[in-house]
Amino acid sequence: MWPRSILALFLLFLLLAGGCSRIPRIIVLEDPLSAAEHVELGVAYETKGELDLARREYERALQKDRKFYRARLNLGNIFLSKKEYGKAREEYLLALGLRPGDAEATNNLSWAAIFSGEGIDEALARMESVVLGAGGRRPPLLDTLGVLRMRANRPREAEEAFALAETLCRQAGAAPREGVNGFAPCTEEVLREIEDHRRELRRRFP
Repeated sequence: MWPRSILALFLLFLLLAGGCSRIPRIIVLEDPLSAAEHVELGVAYETKGELDLARREYERALQKDRKFYRARLNLGNIFLSKKEYGKAREEYLLALGLRPGDAEATNNLSWAAIFSGEGIDEALARMESVVLGAGGRRPPLLDTLGVLRMRANRPREAEEAFALAETLCRQAGAAPREGVNGFAPCTEEVLREIEDHRRELRRRFP
Protein backbone atom coordinates (compact mmCIF):
# COMPACT_ATOMS: atom_id res chain seq x y z
CA MET A 1 0.00 0.00 0.00
CA TRP A 2 1.40 3.40 -1.00
CA PRO A 3 2.14 6.01 1.66
CA ARG A 4 -0.39 8.83 1.60
CA SER A 5 2.19 11.44 0.53
CA ILE A 6 3.19 9.42 -2.54
CA LEU A 7 -0.45 8.74 -3.43
CA ALA A 8 -1.29 12.47 -3.18
CA LEU A 9 1.64 13.37 -5.48
CA PHE A 10 0.53 10.72 -7.97
CA LEU A 11 -3.03 12.06 -8.07
CA LEU A 12 -1.73 15.60 -8.51
CA PHE A 13 0.41 14.42 -11.44
CA LEU A 14 -2.60 12.78 -13.10
CA LEU A 15 -4.63 15.97 -12.68
CA LEU A 16 -1.93 18.15 -14.22
CA ALA A 17 -1.32 15.68 -17.01
CA GLY A 18 -5.00 15.76 -17.88
CA GLY A 19 -4.77 19.45 -18.68
CA CYS A 20 -5.75 22.50 -16.67
CA SER A 21 -8.60 23.24 -19.06
CA ARG A 22 -10.68 20.55 -17.36
CA ILE A 23 -10.63 22.32 -14.01
CA PRO A 24 -13.99 24.16 -13.67
CA ARG A 25 -13.82 27.82 -12.87
CA ILE A 26 -16.04 29.04 -10.06
CA ILE A 27 -17.51 32.46 -10.79
CA VAL A 28 -19.29 34.38 -8.06
CA LEU A 29 -21.69 36.94 -9.50
CA GLU A 30 -22.48 39.90 -7.30
CA ASP A 31 -25.83 41.71 -7.56
CA PRO A 32 -24.90 45.37 -8.07
CA LEU A 33 -28.42 46.70 -7.33
CA SER A 34 -29.62 47.74 -3.89
CA ALA A 35 -32.96 46.57 -2.48
CA ALA A 36 -34.46 49.98 -3.25
CA GLU A 37 -33.24 49.80 -6.85
CA HIS A 38 -34.80 46.37 -7.29
CA VAL A 39 -38.11 47.82 -6.05
CA GLU A 40 -37.87 50.72 -8.50
CA LEU A 41 -37.25 48.26 -11.32
CA GLY A 42 -40.16 46.15 -10.12
CA VAL A 43 -42.48 49.14 -10.16
CA ALA A 44 -41.40 49.91 -13.73
CA TYR A 45 -42.20 46.34 -14.79
CA GLU A 46 -45.50 46.41 -12.91
CA THR A 47 -46.51 49.65 -14.64
CA LYS A 48 -45.97 47.91 -17.99
CA GLY A 49 -48.07 44.95 -16.86
CA GLU A 50 -45.09 42.59 -16.69
CA LEU A 51 -46.10 41.06 -13.37
CA ASP A 52 -43.73 38.08 -13.36
CA LEU A 53 -40.72 40.33 -13.89
CA ALA A 54 -41.99 42.71 -11.23
CA ARG A 55 -42.38 39.82 -8.80
CA ARG A 56 -38.82 38.71 -9.47
CA GLU A 57 -37.48 42.17 -8.62
CA TYR A 58 -39.50 42.45 -5.40
CA GLU A 59 -38.26 39.03 -4.33
CA ARG A 60 -34.69 40.06 -5.08
CA ALA A 61 -35.19 43.19 -2.99
CA LEU A 62 -36.39 41.04 -0.10
CA GLN A 63 -33.37 38.77 -0.45
CA LYS A 64 -31.27 41.85 0.23
CA ASP A 65 -33.50 43.23 2.96
CA ARG A 66 -36.18 41.03 4.53
CA LYS A 67 -37.62 44.06 6.34
CA PHE A 68 -38.18 46.20 3.24
CA TYR A 69 -41.83 47.21 3.71
CA ARG A 70 -42.45 48.51 0.17
CA ALA A 71 -41.05 45.35 -1.44
CA ARG A 72 -43.26 43.21 0.79
CA LEU A 73 -46.38 45.27 0.07
CA ASN A 74 -45.73 45.39 -3.68
CA LEU A 75 -45.17 41.65 -3.79
CA GLY A 76 -48.56 41.23 -2.12
CA ASN A 77 -50.08 43.45 -4.79
CA ILE A 78 -48.62 41.22 -7.50
CA PHE A 79 -50.22 38.16 -5.94
CA LEU A 80 -53.50 40.05 -5.59
CA SER A 81 -53.44 40.97 -9.29
CA LYS A 82 -52.75 37.33 -10.17
CA LYS A 83 -55.68 36.23 -7.95
CA GLU A 84 -53.36 34.31 -5.64
CA TYR A 85 -55.20 35.59 -2.60
CA GLY A 86 -53.61 33.32 -0.01
CA LYS A 87 -50.12 34.44 -0.98
CA ALA A 88 -51.25 38.07 -1.12
CA ARG A 89 -52.64 37.77 2.41
CA GLU A 90 -49.35 36.34 3.67
CA GLU A 91 -47.37 39.24 2.23
CA TYR A 92 -49.76 41.87 3.59
CA LEU A 93 -49.59 40.32 7.05
CA LEU A 94 -45.79 40.39 6.87
CA ALA A 95 -45.98 44.03 5.79
CA LEU A 96 -48.22 44.78 8.76
CA GLY A 97 -45.69 43.04 10.97
CA LEU A 98 -43.21 45.66 9.80
CA ARG A 99 -45.69 48.55 10.09
CA PRO A 100 -48.54 47.63 12.45
CA GLY A 101 -51.81 49.37 11.59
CA ASP A 102 -50.52 50.69 8.26
CA ALA A 103 -53.48 51.99 6.24
CA GLU A 104 -52.28 50.84 2.81
CA ALA A 105 -51.39 47.30 3.87
CA THR A 106 -54.64 47.00 5.84
CA ASN A 107 -56.67 48.25 2.88
CA ASN A 108 -55.03 45.79 0.49
CA LEU A 109 -55.38 42.93 2.96
CA SER A 110 -59.09 43.79 3.08
CA TRP A 111 -59.39 43.43 -0.69
CA ALA A 112 -57.68 40.03 -0.55
CA ALA A 113 -60.40 39.04 1.94
CA ILE A 114 -63.17 40.57 -0.19
CA PHE A 115 -62.05 38.84 -3.40
CA SER A 116 -61.44 35.48 -1.73
CA GLY A 117 -64.43 35.64 0.63
CA GLU A 118 -62.15 34.51 3.48
CA GLY A 119 -61.17 36.43 6.61
CA ILE A 120 -63.86 39.11 6.24
CA ASP A 121 -64.40 39.57 9.98
CA GLU A 122 -60.69 39.92 10.70
CA ALA A 123 -60.24 42.37 7.83
CA LEU A 124 -63.27 44.36 8.99
CA ALA A 125 -61.87 44.70 12.51
CA ARG A 126 -58.55 45.92 11.11
CA MET A 127 -60.24 48.45 8.79
CA GLU A 128 -62.48 49.77 11.56
CA SER A 129 -59.34 50.48 13.59
CA VAL A 130 -57.60 52.21 10.67
CA VAL A 131 -60.60 54.42 9.84
CA LEU A 132 -60.93 55.48 13.46
CA GLY A 133 -57.24 56.39 13.60
CA ALA A 134 -55.49 59.57 12.50
CA GLY A 135 -55.94 60.19 8.77
CA GLY A 136 -58.30 57.28 8.39
CA ARG A 137 -61.28 59.26 7.09
CA ARG A 138 -60.23 59.04 3.46
CA PRO A 139 -62.65 58.11 0.66
CA PRO A 140 -60.82 54.96 -0.56
CA LEU A 141 -60.50 53.62 3.00
CA LEU A 142 -64.13 54.37 3.81
CA ASP A 143 -65.18 52.72 0.56
CA THR A 144 -63.25 49.56 1.49
CA LEU A 145 -64.84 49.65 4.93
CA GLY A 146 -68.28 49.89 3.31
CA VAL A 147 -67.61 46.85 1.13
CA LEU A 148 -66.42 44.83 4.13
CA ARG A 149 -69.54 45.79 6.10
CA MET A 150 -71.68 44.83 3.13
CA ARG A 151 -69.98 41.41 2.92
CA ALA A 152 -70.52 41.02 6.67
CA ASN A 153 -74.28 41.64 6.21
CA ARG A 154 -74.27 45.00 7.94
CA PRO A 155 -76.07 47.09 5.29
CA ARG A 156 -76.93 50.14 7.41
CA GLU A 157 -73.34 50.61 8.53
CA ALA A 158 -72.12 49.94 5.00
CA GLU A 159 -74.36 52.73 3.67
CA GLU A 160 -72.99 55.10 6.31
CA ALA A 161 -69.43 54.39 5.16
CA PHE A 162 -70.29 54.77 1.47
CA ALA A 163 -72.24 58.00 2.05
CA LEU A 164 -69.37 59.57 3.98
CA ALA A 165 -66.84 58.39 1.39
CA GLU A 166 -68.87 59.93 -1.43
CA THR A 167 -69.39 63.21 0.43
CA LEU A 168 -65.68 63.57 1.20
CA CYS A 169 -64.79 62.58 -2.34
CA ARG A 170 -67.03 65.24 -3.86
CA GLN A 171 -65.75 67.87 -1.43
CA ALA A 172 -62.15 66.99 -2.22
CA GLY A 173 -62.84 67.06 -5.95
CA ALA A 174 -64.30 70.55 -5.72
CA ALA A 175 -61.51 71.83 -3.45
CA PRO A 176 -58.13 73.34 -4.36
CA ARG A 177 -55.19 71.06 -5.10
CA GLU A 178 -54.41 70.40 -1.46
CA GLY A 179 -57.89 68.89 -1.02
CA VAL A 180 -60.11 69.05 2.04
CA ASN A 181 -59.00 68.25 5.60
CA GLY A 182 -55.64 67.09 4.28
CA PHE A 183 -57.12 64.74 1.67
CA ALA A 184 -55.79 64.79 -1.86
CA PRO A 185 -58.42 65.66 -4.46
CA CYS A 186 -60.55 62.59 -5.14
CA THR A 187 -60.34 61.13 -8.63
CA GLU A 188 -63.34 60.33 -10.81
CA GLU A 189 -62.32 56.67 -10.73
CA VAL A 190 -62.59 56.52 -6.93
CA LEU A 191 -65.95 58.30 -7.03
CA ARG A 192 -67.28 55.83 -9.63
CA GLU A 193 -66.18 52.90 -7.48
CA ILE A 194 -67.99 54.32 -4.46
CA GLU A 195 -71.15 54.86 -6.50
CA ASP A 196 -70.92 51.32 -7.93
CA HIS A 197 -70.59 49.85 -4.45
CA ARG A 198 -73.60 51.83 -3.21
CA ARG A 199 -75.66 50.44 -6.09
CA GLU A 200 -74.45 46.93 -5.26
CA LEU A 201 -75.52 47.45 -1.65
CA ARG A 202 -79.02 48.47 -2.74
CA ARG A 203 -79.29 45.40 -4.96
CA ARG A 204 -78.20 43.09 -2.16
CA PHE A 205 -80.34 44.75 0.50
CA PRO A 206 -83.33 46.41 -1.23
